Amino acid sequence: LLTPEQERDLATRIRAASAAQEQLTRGELSPSRYEKIQQDAAEARAQMVQANLRLVISVAKNFRNRGLPMEDLVNEGNLGLMQAVDRFDPDVGSRFSTYASYWIDQSIRRAVQNGAQMIHIPSYLIEHIGRMRLAMRELMVKFGRDPTISELAAHLETTPRKVAAVAQAIRACACPSQSGSADDGATIADSLPDRRTPAPHETVNSESDADFVTKMLDIITDREAVILKLRYGLNDESGKRLTLKEIGDQVGLTRERVRQLEKQAKRKLEEYFKEHFS
Repeated sequence: LLTPEQERDLATRIRAASAAQEQLTRGELSPSRYEKIQQDAAEARAQMVQANLRLVISVAKNFRNRGLPMEDLVNEGNLGLMQAVDRFDPDVGSRFSTYASYWIDQSIRRAVQNGAQMIHIPSYLIEHIGRMRLAMRELMVKFGRDPTISELAAHLETTPRKVAAVAQAIRACACPSQSGSADDGATIADSLPDRRTPAPHETVNSESDADFVTKMLDIITDREAVILKLRYGLNDESGKRLTLKEIGDQVGLTRERVRQLEKQAKRKLEEYFKEHFS
């Protein structure tokens, strides 16, 4: 491990390479001197990276069982570490490990988010999914059965509505990963679903999607449904959203009337969600 003084010295040598590039361009530095500074910066960069590899492993452990093997997590973390080495400013006064932890975490988080799932899941939701799956396992051990939405909500100290939303995300990304994880020795066969018993997330979502959509359509009128579909691009494969004026031209209403119907439909749906998921 490096002392604060060693970190500042290495960071200063690394940053000197950028300044040397500008000096060479202005003709204030000889090519031989420039090459020496660049070589010295490369040695300092390698030493800084080598001294913080354990930090990468420490951060990577927090992302195990997220769909990527430990080796990939460490590799992504190393990329974040190298970015931190190049960006670190020794004059700020903070330790390098504090600064680098952010870049390592972000690099691994992006890899998990973009590589582990075919469906894009926001990073904040990935955190909730991890806690949700852990809560499911704990409650299954405690009760000897799959937990209900209310039990999960109480365990996580949140609302049933939020639990239902996270469960929906779990079902969206429930497809097995193409790459097996070397962390626990699991095989592809272990990731295949058991068709004889329902999955935990299927139990949580007791209502099927079809039933849910049917209930939602019963709440609003046909005209309101058409307006919402056009407004949010649900009728178009490209997902194009129409303006209030464009919708009015299609359904034969004024822009203001379309706005009123949209607001009215959204209020009905909001009231439904508050009644059933709050």
